[in-house]
Amino acid sequence: MEYTISAFAQLSGVSSRTLRYYDEIGLLNPAAVSDKGYRLYGPREADRLQQILYFKSLGLPLDTIMSILAQSEENVQALLQQHYQQLLLQQKELDEMLHVLADTLASYRGEKKMTDQEKFSYFKTHSLPESEALYGAEAKEQYGADLVAKNQQMWRAMPEETYIQLAAEEEHLLQLLSELLNNPAAAIPSTKAEAAFSAHKNWLAGAAPFYSDAYHRTLVEMYVSDSRFTDYYDQKAGAGATAILKQVIEHYTQT
Repeated sequence: MEYTISAFAQLSGVSSRTLRYYDEIGLLNPAAVSDKGYRLYGPREADRLQQILYFKSLGLPLDTIMSILAQSEENVQALLQQHYQQLLLQQKELDEMLHVLADTLASYRGEKKMTDQEKFSYFKTHSLPESEALYGAEAKEQYGADLVAKNQQMWRAMPEETYIQLAAEEEHLLQLLSELLNNPAAAIPSTKAEAAFSAHKNWLAGAAPFYSDAYHRTLVEMYVSDSRFTDYYDQKAGAGATAILKQVIEHYTQT
């Protein structure tokens, strides 16, 4: 089917002005231009515009989207498949959160009694970004799937007191990282830097008993290479906190 620019705009929800702009920058050209100068769009352009909108939903700038769509169709499909899997994971996590919240509200109304373990089950699974690093493919390859599965089970069944203690270690770490950021004079090595290392090591050793200095260094490499981890520490302790944590861990695991 063939669409004029106004019909294509109505179909897609993208304004005619935006479609003209996409044409000007070479992001989405019409299939043809009529004798009267009207832009005409077909099924291929509809597919491309849908892809553009998917990648825009990820927050990608137009120049990045243009580079992606310049790749092979197989690569584009692989990226969309990755986006699909991420959305499925987010949906699963949201469903789990809604389930726990519904149980919590029911307990407030006296309709259901929650155990202490149930109160913290969701947060122990999802509140810390390290869970993927601790129990992901890398850990399974190095330590074996059975050990990783046992540690996952241990984490979910962790007593409330232990979970609170680990949360306190993390809060202490974040406070120390913030202080190191705001006081460049407290360089590494320093008492404060050593305390930050100890706080992170204590948390990691409690969450994953297969702790080693080598694993600690490998983990912090992920912190600076994966934006999810970087954002976690930088947002909670200040921009640059992840980089400082990396320096701290590298220093105290090599001396």
